[in-house]
Amino acid sequence: MKLGTKIQLYTTVMIAIVVILSNLLIYFSYKHYSLEAEMGQLENRGSNIITEMQQAQESGISGETVLQYFSLSDGYVTMLNSQGDHLVRIATEESYLELNQPYSTSQYTDEVTYNKEHFVMVSMPVIWENGAVHSLQIYENVYFLYETYNILKWILVISSIILIVLVFILNQLITNLIISPIKRLVRRMNDTENVRRYKTIPVNKSDAAELKMLTDSYNDMMLMLKAHDDNQQAFIMNASHELKTPLTVISSYAKMLERFGKTREDLLDEGITAISEETTRMKYLTEQFLSFTKVTHSDTSADKEHIPVVQLVKSVAARLEKVFKRNISVISDDANPHVYVYPDALEQLLRIFLDNAYKYSEKDIDVTIKKDTGKITIAIQDYGIGIPNDELDDIFTRFYRVDKARTRKSGGSGLGLSIAKQLAENNDIDIEVKSVIKEGTTFTLIFKEEVRDGEAE
Repeated sequence: MKLGTKIQLYTTVMIAIVVILSNLLIYFSYKHYSLEAEMGQLENRGSNIITEMQQAQESGISGETVLQYFSLSDGYVTMLNSQGDHLVRIATEESYLELNQPYSTSQYTDEVTYNKEHFVMVSMPVIWENGAVHSLQIYENVYFLYETYNILKWILVISSIILIVLVFILNQLITNLIISPIKRLVRRMNDTENVRRYKTIPVNKSDAAELKMLTDSYNDMMLMLKAHDDNQQAFIMNASHELKTPLTVISSYAKMLERFGKTREDLLDEGITAISEETTRMKYLTEQFLSFTKVTHSDTSADKEHIPVVQLVKSVAARLEKVFKRNISVISDDANPHVYVYPDALEQLLRIFLDNAYKYSEKDIDVTIKKDTGKITIAIQDYGIGIPNDELDDIFTRFYRVDKARTRKSGGSGLGLSIAKQLAENNDIDIEVKSVIKEGTTFTLIFKEEVRDGEAE
């Protein structure tokens, strides 16, 4: 069901329920209070009759005589004794003589239906001439009230139908007025050509706040999709470019070996060595691509732990010293700080920065761990070629390399620091870089202090 139809249907139904309940309240309230008013008038008339009967008795006139002269427009008067016998019966219609309510010594009023006719009645105790207590009952036909009720009922029914129809029509107009801007916005959103080109929609100042929010959300989504598509295209182009060189080398040497490999041993050795090196490089590049994809599409927050940072750094440094065949010094104070991270991610971060320090420097590497107020830092410092200041902002960009020739020689892919940045963001780690040309570079990892020393041991 469409949103406009739902709004129109729900609003009409709710208003219809309110109208019907209101009319029912009006009808039954009017009926109740009009009958109460008629009964009150009948009680007053009964009280007047009793007063006249008492005065007549004092004058020696029979109470029955007084009742005989009591006139009714349309009704019935009777006097009942304690045995339920009628002492006096006066009716404007003979059929009314069948009306009968039980004898009672207390005063009460009631509504009586007889032969599809409606009466209000009052029963009042009376002290008769012999001192006995009789019951005076007066009935009055209230057909005129029920005719009014019937007219009121049809007025309310017809007015309710007219009102509901008007509400339905007005709801349709109002709903179309509200929904039409949304429909126009949806048509613009469904424009295939604009979606394909990631075009944003201009915000109309006259639109409601909700439409502006919807338009802004759509525009933000388009910009995100465009950025994602641009990044994807750039990644594919860069990856293709990176893989093109080793594939070209392998293809060239394969053709050379196909022609001369059986006759020239020097070319055979050279070709095998070149193909082996380029294959290794392709394997490394593929692993970097997979690693980057995994990091950028994973959420490791559920696996975070409080770990002793000094112990982890020393463990990673000890393993890499054997691979690099170079000294890695780990310097820390006596504190035992813990950080809240994904352990494998932090270890990969350390490996990336230590691997960079190894590739771009031929001297030892220093790792300094400090605990300051509210934060913990790990600084990886090398004493190599350094990075120009104007390129520091670009080093975390995918496939960006400061020294292309040296990077290719050392086997760099331009993805390591980009992976490191994503890992740091996933673990709420800040990265600072300081570098001086021909003096070296320092990468500093900054963590928020989450627990007290030794708490996670």
